[in-house]
Amino acid sequence: MKRLLKAHTTWTPIWTVAILMLCMISIYLPVFGGISTRLANFPLIIVDEDEGMSSSNTGKEIVNNLLEKQDGHTFSWRVTATKEAAVNELKNNQAYGALIIPASYSRDILELRDVLLTGKVEGKPAQLEILINEGGGQTTTTIATNALETIATTASTKISDDLKEELIHKNIELSPKTATLMDNPIRYTLTNALGLSEHTNNGMTPFMMVLITSISGLMGVNMINTYLKNSSAGIRSDGHHLSNTSVLGTGMLLGVILSALVAAVLQIAVFGVFGSSHSTSIWLIFLFTFLCCMTMYFQFKMISLFLGQWGILVMFPLNFLGIFSSGGAVPIATLPFIHHLFSNFLPTRHMVDGLRVMLYYNGKLQAGLGISLLIILVYFVIFLGICSVVAYRTHRKERATSYNGLL
Repeated sequence: MKRLLKAHTTWTPIWTVAILMLCMISIYLPVFGGISTRLANFPLIIVDEDEGMSSSNTGKEIVNNLLEKQDGHTFSWRVTATKEAAVNELKNNQAYGALIIPASYSRDILELRDVLLTGKVEGKPAQLEILINEGGGQTTTTIATNALETIATTASTKISDDLKEELIHKNIELSPKTATLMDNPIRYTLTNALGLSEHTNNGMTPFMMVLITSISGLMGVNMINTYLKNSSAGIRSDGHHLSNTSVLGTGMLLGVILSALVAAVLQIAVFGVFGSSHSTSIWLIFLFTFLCCMTMYFQFKMISLFLGQWGILVMFPLNFLGIFSSGGAVPIATLPFIHHLFSNFLPTRHMVDGLRVMLYYNGKLQAGLGISLLIILVYFVIFLGICSVVAYRTHRKERATSYNGLL
């Protein structure tokens, strides 16, 4: 035992794992530090259809306030001409929420002011409408809802303060009913723009599916490599010839079979057992999931071919970094810079985006499926191509060795 402890190689796993854990903590811990107060790219829409019947308290004031004081600081605001255009953008996954200022907004405020000043009993608050893209995930939906509700509440408070100041100046007393109306001069309705069923799992289904495909690829590569190594050693010890090319090819074939099995089980569990909502054919979702599974498997297979048993030291943090940077659980706009960086070239983000479109946005190419599918296909071709090149070179090397042996 003393001799083993004195050997430098004995301590290699200790310091290697310690350094790896330190790196992982440095990368992942900032994610749990809370949502960033400066969202880099969180798109929201505002629609001002107000006809502007008064010189103040119009929809234009709300728009100007947002564009001057918040754009570039917290949210990325986009102005669209009509509610229909905003709904179309939400359904194409181009924004997370929209604030609709109706045509009667300023007219309703003028009528409310008239009710308060003349002492009329009947009156109604002005209305705003908030539309939410509920397919973006729980955290994204919460951020969008809170932001838009805050704007509506702030506008209501401002108008309420202006009305109170005017009533005090004119020494007008209100009945309890009209006083309540003055305290809340603006009401808003909250609507889910996509109209999804209740079985959306808070929009987390795409993330969980990608999480499973990623873990399956990591575990599958290492388990298949280990069992093939043991099996091939047993076959060779029995005196049978078994080339390294055959072992490598078998590992790649088993990876394809494993990917198909994982994709099939996911469909059965997610849609059959749990009845999760989906807006696209299950067969199309299966094919997309199958492609994602193979991409993750051959990514980790490629790493194992170059690094061997040390590959796990790269696979493990890469797997977690891809999961955290995918934007599935936490919006990318709220993540630290390091995760923004990795989300641009790790495939998991595009897998989550693609599955989200297939589950919640009718599989529209313009909603992000087109670019996600293209990028994942490119990754798959690259990973599979590199693995195939290694297999081909191994085959040529074995043929050359065999030929020299015959000479």
